[in-house]
Amino acid sequence: MTRPHLLVLGNSGAALSAVRAYRAHGGAARVTMVSPEPCPAYSPVLTTYYLREKVEEQALYLCDDAGYRALDVERRFGAAAVELDAAARTVALADGSALRYDQVLVATGATPRRLGGDLDPAAAAEVCYLRTLADARRIRERAAGAAHVVVLGAGLVSLQVATALARPDRRVTCVVSSHQLLSQNIDPEAAGLVRAHVERSANVEFLFGADVAGLEKAADGFLVRLTSGAELAAGLVVAGKGIEPNLGFVDPSEVRVDRGIVVDRSMRAKHAGVFAAGDVAECRNRVTRRNEPVTNWIDACEQGLVAGANLAGHEVTTPGSVAENVTTLFGLSVASIGITRPDESGGLEALTYRNEALGSYRRLFLRDGRVVGAVLLGDIGGAGVLRGVITGGTDLGRPPEELLARPARYADAVRRLAV
Repeated sequence: MTRPHLLVLGNSGAALSAVRAYRAHGGAARVTMVSPEPCPAYSPVLTTYYLREKVEEQALYLCDDAGYRALDVERRFGAAAVELDAAARTVALADGSALRYDQVLVATGATPRRLGGDLDPAAAAEVCYLRTLADARRIRERAAGAAHVVVLGAGLVSLQVATALARPDRRVTCVVSSHQLLSQNIDPEAAGLVRAHVERSANVEFLFGADVAGLEKAADGFLVRLTSGAELAAGLVVAGKGIEPNLGFVDPSEVRVDRGIVVDRSMRAKHAGVFAAGDVAECRNRVTRRNEPVTNWIDACEQGLVAGANLAGHEVTTPGSVAENVTTLFGLSVASIGITRPDESGGLEALTYRNEALGSYRRLFLRDGRVVGAVLLGDIGGAGVLRGVITGGTDLGRPPEELLARPARYADAVRRLAV
């Protein structure tokens, strides 16, 4: 009898978690992992630490040869998937080969949005992005001789790059098309506090309400022309303008694709034998209660675990994902969970606590007496407990003052209310 074949497209958090769960649940099929990157799985979360030279490259890896052998995995690394034929159950690879499967997990992640417009192609090709280990190597190499770095965008990735590259002898300018930083993650008041902290702490300047109008190669790097009329000379340009799921090889007439592959709570797609997890998956958001992509490392791994169990024949469902990001920018801890911007949905009430002496800011967003989002700056203690309250939909009534105003008892207050 021919051994069934499980094909896993991807080799990061969702893919690796799925394979581990599949084997742990007794999955006995032949497993092949396909990835365009030639290296073992690594943590993209740590690439900014690599840029800062806080960790060496070897510390980024999540699995080695022995680990793949223990999982009984055949590797096809360095070969991207170029076409998924869900009806024939085959995947064509960029090297000209094709693989048949009985079940396939699509966990191919996402790619940074490239700069568009009428930019000089030669100059645009030299712009750096941060998504992969190869990207991090390229930025680290090119930053070495750059006295001025221009970062396009002020989202999480852009600000993490700015944190990694800014230093007293190197200026960083962030060009921001909107009028606040972290506009997809935190409320405007919190964004103003983060901006003030960054500008006090580092050689960083923000130019808001501007975008790139022109880009040329220059003797020392680039000449960047902005829509505001300003011109910036830079040794390095890094763009962080959002991401797109890697789904160009998927035919949406076969597998339902909206903003990602639409999956149910077992991570099954709308075609037999097809599963999806991670940045390419569109599944239930536990807070908004809508199907939508939620792109963070924790959820990617959790989705992979659910997919792996179901691929092995165990009926396991995910309670859903939650938008959550925790990072440190120039020494300031920033956490956002759930619905964190007033314009995302109507009917929100906001409760705010500030302690300037301690550098602490907390804002909770409530709907109908339930906490649906939180933004924490500085002291982010209790963030994990708050995540549980937000995702569990716990009815707290109106949170007492101690929930916001007493940092030392913050977590205990939430636990007591959630019982």
